[in-house]
Amino acid sequence: MHIIPVIDLKNGQVVLARQGKRRLYQPLSTPLCSEPDILAATRAYLSVFAFRTFYIADLNAIENNGNNHSTITRMLETFTGIKLWIDAGLDPFIKARSQPFHDRVSNVLGSETNISPEQVYDHMQAADCILSLDFDDRGFLGNEEILKRVLSPPLPILPKRLIIMSLACVGRNAGPDLDRVGHVMNRLRGNKLPGKQAGARVYAGGGVRNLDDLTALAGRGVYGALLASSLHNKAITSKDLMSLKRAV
Repeated sequence: MHIIPVIDLKNGQVVLARQGKRRLYQPLSTPLCSEPDILAATRAYLSVFAFRTFYIADLNAIENNGNNHSTITRMLETFTGIKLWIDAGLDPFIKARSQPFHDRVSNVLGSETNISPEQVYDHMQAADCILSLDFDDRGFLGNEEILKRVLSPPLPILPKRLIIMSLACVGRNAGPDLDRVGHVMNRLRGNKLPGKQAGARVYAGGGVRNLDDLTALAGRGVYGALLASSLHNKAITSKDLMSLKRAV
């Protein structure tokens, strides 16, 4: 599994996510990191494993209430060997391949923003992008046409990397939504476009508690996973990560 640690940013601080209920997110303070500072959080993750890719959720940008671009830039300038996946809503951190850091940043396009297939396609032409299919406990979040275009041929908007994000599972310590992940993976296989053939790599986000959960996701064909709580509470350790062939 390719493991990507997650940092959620709100008003310049790192916050700990729980079930996608962003109004309830609190400044980070965990056994792994006691400071809600992006550099401290990054160093804490790196103390567990030599991660080379991090996922950043800019909650202000996602909610159309400012952004955390300066904080993210500080991280990029301080840790020059890392790459970032950045979800900044409909105002991506990188808008063109000519911008600074374009070779180290991939934009995450979340379906929850109600982004259209046409917008996804336009963003993919301008910069490196990852599509996130977002779900809560009620179902899919966003433009249903996105889901149709991904899960039913033809697939003109399928990027090389796809996230299945189960927001209701985030921070609950109840495990990932294996049924939903399995359903999406089966639909992709039904289109005769499994990961290796299509070049698409599928990642799961939300609910991973331990190594057993990662093994279960791998068994469903998932390439990687986004982690936060399980690293912060030390349920997934350096030894666990060393056992995973694609941890970085």
